[in-house]
Amino acid sequence: MVDPLDPGTIALPLIFKRSRGRPRKANALSPAERARRYRERQKVLSMHVVPAGLHGQVVRERDEARAQVALLRAELEHLLRQLGR
Repeated sequence: MVDPLDPGTIALPLIFKRSRGRPRKANALSPAERARRYRERQKVLSMHVVPAGLHGQVVRERDEARAQVALLRAELEHLLRQLGR
């Protein structure tokens, strides 16, 4: 504000210009920190890869187990029908 009684005061601009671009974040990571986190994620992802041979073996065992469960269920139904007579 300008004091009308004081000739030494001047009006200050009340509009502040923003700088161009996106504003900076207060907790932004440095490029080195971002790279370190990226490498950690890639390392974790590479540890979860299952070899194709092992995957095939597991799928075969699962299918055999499902077939055995189906046979056992059929046998159980047959036995329950015999008991129900």
